[in-house]
Amino acid sequence: MFKKLFELSALERIHSDVARFLGKYTINDPTTPNLVENFTFPKSGLLKYAVKGFNPVPKNEDETRAANCHISVGNCIEKVQSHLKTPVKNWAATNLLQVIPAAGSDLNAYYDRASLRFFYYRHSGKNYYFGDSQDIVTHELGHAILDSMRPDFWSVQSLEIWSFHEAFSDIVAMFNMMNYEMALVAALKENNGDLRSSNIISRLAEEIGILISKISKDRTCLPNSLRDPAIEKFKYVNPAGLPKDAPNNQLAAECHSFGRVFSAAWYEIFVRIYEQQMSLKVDQLTAAKTARDVSFSIMAQAIPNTGRVVDYYSNLAMAMVAVASSKGATYSKIVKDVFVEWGLIKQNEIKALSNLSWKDVARSLKKNDSVFKNSRITTVCVKGQKAIKFSELPLVSGLSVSNEDFEIDIPSDEYYEFDNKGRLVAEIKPDENQIKESTAACLMGISDSIGKGKMWYVENNKLQRRFLS
Repeated sequence: MFKKLFELSALERIHSDVARFLGKYTINDPTTPNLVENFTFPKSGLLKYAVKGFNPVPKNEDETRAANCHISVGNCIEKVQSHLKTPVKNWAATNLLQVIPAAGSDLNAYYDRASLRFFYYRHSGKNYYFGDSQDIVTHELGHAILDSMRPDFWSVQSLEIWSFHEAFSDIVAMFNMMNYEMALVAALKENNGDLRSSNIISRLAEEIGILISKISKDRTCLPNSLRDPAIEKFKYVNPAGLPKDAPNNQLAAECHSFGRVFSAAWYEIFVRIYEQQMSLKVDQLTAAKTARDVSFSIMAQAIPNTGRVVDYYSNLAMAMVAVASSKGATYSKIVKDVFVEWGLIKQNEIKALSNLSWKDVARSLKKNDSVFKNSRITTVCVKGQKAIKFSELPLVSGLSVSNEDFEIDIPSDEYYEFDNKGRLVAEIKPDENQIKESTAACLMGISDSIGKGKMWYVENNKLQRRFLS
């Protein structure tokens, strides 16, 4: 246990209770009771949702919690949609996403394609509600949004795609917080404009992080948040060489742990754009807003043109550089420099490429394939339709979930980049052995999570995901 934890003072608790009683929207969570504002309910958009227990004039704590969830979900959807080239029109598997602010007692929150469910956990005589953390609410919403953008990611066996789902959701939570000027001002004030230091934006899920540090036996947990990309600056290593479990201050081949690689890289891009804007003598708040919007839009607009590949982080990094180049050479350089430093793009690497040309690919494009093009580069994602039988994989020890052979979604897309003369300059093309080894490793990693009521299940002889947490 940590000897010194971040606790609310008696006065802060009074402020928090008063805010709830007066029906104020909590921008962060109960650890920052002064970050509140009047209720302003979002307008209905393309993506429909319903919050259990919602009352626009809340009369008790449960209804206030529901109102907070309603505002967080609606505002976050609106802000994310504004940065997509094509707004998402439908959820991946439902017409109306249910939001359950207090779904029962558990140390958990998750998205299951039909709903967002937030639980509560009792400790030392107090209930801690996951739905009170707007970071957690928008993190789970991030899963739902990414699932709507890329439903083909849902059940594919790729650790880096699973990990990106977690990174994207953390990034959405930070992006959402930055859209409240009060929070952005607080972050800038906290360290005199230094956003490289831990701050109210980078510290994710403070109250729940503090709770977990209290009850966990892992002394490496952060003392005042669940994750923090400002200080957890993990660089890329091949996850094949990582353990399945590791202390919190080390990387593991587990999606929440490995997701920190990409969220840290994105946060570094955000900070460098902020610092670049500051070098132009722009005021801090304007610089932060520009960095927020540019860094998020580059990532969001790159996602549709990425492939379901084993080394997904590298694919997304390349796609983000391509999108950044359409927004200006300065942004492109920042994005590329960060990804080179993080090990997601290999600088000056000479590869033996095929003689494939843009014309060759263009002739064989299908409806579901995607193309991004600007004056400097053309990127193409050719969607694979492959699946594999469990019996075709290398030996997966300790896994027995079905008496019959079952089918598994595998990362089988192909990604190509061409210069403005149509010449191939980069490619990510799956190798069958690499796919099989990666899929087998994924199955070993989730072997304890397959079955009735668990994260994964076999139905109609196909391995499918049930939820994301």
